[in-house]
Amino acid sequence: MITLCFRFDDPSPTSDHELEAEVLDLARRFDVPLCVATIPFSQGPGGERTALSEQNAGHLLEAARKAAIEIAQHGHSHVSRGTTDRGARSEFAGVALAEQRRLIQEGLAHLSGLLGQRIRGFVPPWNSYDRSTAQAVAEAGFDFLSAGEEVIRYAALPVIPRTCTLNGLRGVVERALHVQALAPVLVVAFHPDDFAEFRSPPLPEEPPPCTSLRDFSALLEWVRGIRVARIEALSDVAASVRHGAPLVSSGDLKLPYRVKALLPPMLTRSAGWRSLPRAVWGAFRGARSDSGPLAADAASRRVA
Repeated sequence: MITLCFRFDDPSPTSDHELEAEVLDLARRFDVPLCVATIPFSQGPGGERTALSEQNAGHLLEAARKAAIEIAQHGHSHVSRGTTDRGARSEFAGVALAEQRRLIQEGLAHLSGLLGQRIRGFVPPWNSYDRSTAQAVAEAGFDFLSAGEEVIRYAALPVIPRTCTLNGLRGVVERALHVQALAPVLVVAFHPDDFAEFRSPPLPEEPPPCTSLRDFSALLEWVRGIRVARIEALSDVAASVRHGAPLVSSGDLKLPYRVKALLPPMLTRSAGWRSLPRAVWGAFRGARSDSGPLAADAASRRVA
């Protein structure tokens, strides 16, 4: 069985609410437990701050209160305050622990107070953070942290990293179907500006949109049509980690490089030695096959 988790980043007090409402409606229609990584505060060009509220985020709050989505905290105000070891921008990496604590706890207090619910997940902007961030997130009582492929751990805080984006997801799922013995977990992260309907065109240095609302609808319908795939909330995956089912990245499996290259970017809940030979053989067969494991299924049941 394959598990998919969908994480929708960047809704904020000043984001494209019309597009977000469309995305949420599609998730509801296909019964997808969407994790919406929401920015508590927006900062204007003059430093003015706008807080998330009933007036500017009613669509998010209504969906969360109906348990149609789960809201995670996406940093504080998505402002670059530091840099990673590689020089990439970050809201938290490289910032003093005390300041990280203040920012995270201020955002958490606002989101949880506004929603009237506990916020379980934390997603750092630009998927960048450091060990101090993980410590501050754990101390604030979050159930999990979700960022990019790089994992920085602190104590027992579950880390559920992104494994892929909407672009190319079909191919990743197709490859993962060859290695079901490893119980693959795919964490799909996407943003409003991935959609052609996003209100602002991309800047010259930014990539063009990779999907549309119509394509997203077709993708969710396709995923829902796969008998051996299920969609879980990120908080449910984190709960399984806390209860003794650790996640391992496919890149961290103790396998030869050439074998690892056959595996899709994924997490696995079953890295035991008994399942590895079977999984590797499945990946090898899939890499040599012109038709994927969905071929037989598609022959009897067309999926859009």
